[in-house]
Amino acid sequence: MAHQPGYFPTLDGVRRVRLSEWAREQGIARITAYRMLKRGLLPVPSDRSPTGRWYVLLPSTRSGRTAFYTRATPGKSQIAVINRQVAALSRWAAAYERPVHTVVREIADPFTGGALPRLEKLLFDSHITSIVIHSPAVVGDFAFRLLSAALAPQGRMISALHQSEPEEEHDPADPRFAANENRGRAAIP
Repeated sequence: MAHQPGYFPTLDGVRRVRLSEWAREQGIARITAYRMLKRGLLPVPSDRSPTGRWYVLLPSTRSGRTAFYTRATPGKSQIAVINRQVAALSRWAAAYERPVHTVVREIADPFTGGALPRLEKLLFDSHITSIVIHSPAVVGDFAFRLLSAALAPQGRMISALHQSEPEEEHDPADPRFAANENRGRAAIP
């Protein structure tokens, strides 16, 4: 791996990144990152060098195991939705030469109070350092943000290939989808 400015690999699979470089990657000002660090709000572990420079400790991109997590709501096209997600994730892994340890497929609807037992099992496995999903909608946008924040201090991460769910991923036969389609429209006599 070529040396990049601000990145300092360590022997234990953790890389040290300057706080300012990490802030730039996150899209925040470095003074904001420093204030977060001082208040104990930084979502990643940090370390201070003997010279006084602050570093954040991130998992090495090649250490640990990567898992794909796919989910579809029960319906007619559930297998097709999962297959599309797996295909997109596989193309990503091939393009970035990323080895994948496991692919987890789940058919569940977390938005109606349903559990996600396969995701739970994946989260309990401490050897999995990177969970890759198709989009945040796979686990729910709010849950995605919570999982990201909860996994970061452990040196683990959840990431999404796309920021929003494409329209074709929804099952048009799903009655909830049809109800949302007709919401706000007047009935035609």
